[in-house]
Amino acid sequence: MSVRCLLVISMALLGSGLLAGCATTRQIAVDYPKTETFPIKPLRGQAAVSGDDYYVQLVSDFEFKGDNALKGGCSDVGGQYENGDLSAALVFSIHNDALKLKREASGFLYQATTGKCNFKLETKKAYLTPWLRLDSSKDTLIDYNFLTSNSHEANLSQLVSDVNAASTLFALTGVGTGMAVMGKLAGNWVESNPQVVAKNPATTGKYSSETHSLPAAVVLAGDSGNLNQSRLAVYEVVEAGLKAWASETKLLGELRVYPEIASSLLLKTAGDVTPDAHDLSLEELWRVPIQTANGELSLRQLIEQIDPATKPNLQPDWQNYPEVESQCRRLKLALKDLGFNKFDRNAVLYYFLSKSSPDWKNFNISAQRAMTDEIRPKLLEQYRLKDFSGCLAGEDYAVMKSMKLAVNTEQDWEALTNSRQKKEGVISPIQSAARQFLSALQNPNKDEAARQLYPLLNTEKGGNGTVLLQNHLSNFGLETLLQLPTIADEGVTVNAGQLAGVFSGLNVETYSCARPAQEQGQPLANIGIMLFVTKPGSPREKGGALEFELVQGKIARLAFQHPSFRDFEQNLADYPDLGGCRIEADFINKLH
Repeated sequence: MSVRCLLVISMALLGSGLLAGCATTRQIAVDYPKTETFPIKPLRGQAAVSGDDYYVQLVSDFEFKGDNALKGGCSDVGGQYENGDLSAALVFSIHNDALKLKREASGFLYQATTGKCNFKLETKKAYLTPWLRLDSSKDTLIDYNFLTSNSHEANLSQLVSDVNAASTLFALTGVGTGMAVMGKLAGNWVESNPQVVAKNPATTGKYSSETHSLPAAVVLAGDSGNLNQSRLAVYEVVEAGLKAWASETKLLGELRVYPEIASSLLLKTAGDVTPDAHDLSLEELWRVPIQTANGELSLRQLIEQIDPATKPNLQPDWQNYPEVESQCRRLKLALKDLGFNKFDRNAVLYYFLSKSSPDWKNFNISAQRAMTDEIRPKLLEQYRLKDFSGCLAGEDYAVMKSMKLAVNTEQDWEALTNSRQKKEGVISPIQSAARQFLSALQNPNKDEAARQLYPLLNTEKGGNGTVLLQNHLSNFGLETLLQLPTIADEGVTVNAGQLAGVFSGLNVETYSCARPAQEQGQPLANIGIMLFVTKPGSPREKGGALEFELVQGKIARLAFQHPSFRDFEQNLADYPDLGGCRIEADFINKLH
């Protein structure tokens, strides 16, 4: 062969080598994860963290930190790209053995051919788990598998596509979309939906892989806990030029795996805020959408699909307390098995009971109603006994109260009982003195009446058997009955015999029961008042009112008053039954 031919061949080989040497390739590398730990905040107003406080959802997201390829002079990005030899993918493997939850999700997909601009990088936010209660989420573990290939036959794109297809049921966008699969539902999802697990790339292709485990995202210890966020740095490695060993490494971005928490999904409350459930209804809660493997169901439809052996009856005999208490417990256990946390469980239980149960309304009686006299102390105690302890614990009532629901905790009942006892302590002495006083006044024998009155009366001035008698009613002849010339405005001290003579002369037909006098709606501890109606021919036509004042259990002052004194008629309208004394309108009409 001539020298000239050898020179031509040599130049051709050199040219082709230069072209190959000048080609640019990009590859992807993933660094080992770095973990950041954050304490779980107790709910506002609480000092500790409970596994029943929050829901947790694990999320992966890619935070891009590299340069835009367009800024580097690429004008044909995407348009000239064809599937090439270089590819890389990161696939998460998530499992929670306690919930029988096992699935995969993609972190990113990278594909490239030779050339600076010929590549694809696909990243997206991925929801790795459904929303799970905190105590269930702590058992969730995540592995990641980083796959790389320089073979066109190893189709990592198809692998990622299969994984993404299996993830659609979990692609929830936030709290507002409703609950995700949790609790028993997670197990049901596994049974009814075969898991799509990433298969190895085609065996004819060349690929490499490495698998690592991330630290648990949720760690609980006693009454505290931590959340772990993992960061995986992703680098692009660019090789170019005749020097095969010359490469440039740049940070492309970070793949974050982190937990999001919410105190309630059902009530759409995120963060460390206690849900506010005071302005809801049972119908609204029954309609809350729940995401399941078979599509979206309402909360009521979800409960209706529970195993008949454990399914609660949502329409019990509301007048039958034991039955209602039993169905309440069934509903509570069903909600817990389905993975609902303490806020969502107790919101449903509250509205379930408050809609139709009279015993529930009685147990959670308001302080104002508990103080009314139609609710006698014995009846109030009966209300307290039906406390639904077969369904609800003290903690449940505390949770309901924290959500601004109207319930009575044990402390509330102690306060109600103490207040009622104080009221009874005010009323009882008035009632006791009035019963003895009326018994004496109604005795037709004046001498016997005086003997009965004697131990009931006492004044500092006159001693036992005396009372200060006042007349603020009218000039009905009290002086004549007492055989006195005049009676001063402050009254006159009389003995038991004189007092018996006054009432005998008044010719009283009937007396009402006695009630404590009131000021600003509060019963007075030592002043009682009653009404009396006289017979025809009495010195006092129709009748009037008697006010008596107790000092150390004895009647020290007795005053004839007009029935309107202390706005008595309005008081009767506002408090028809006070201290066990109810005065009907017919009695009042006789005094008009």
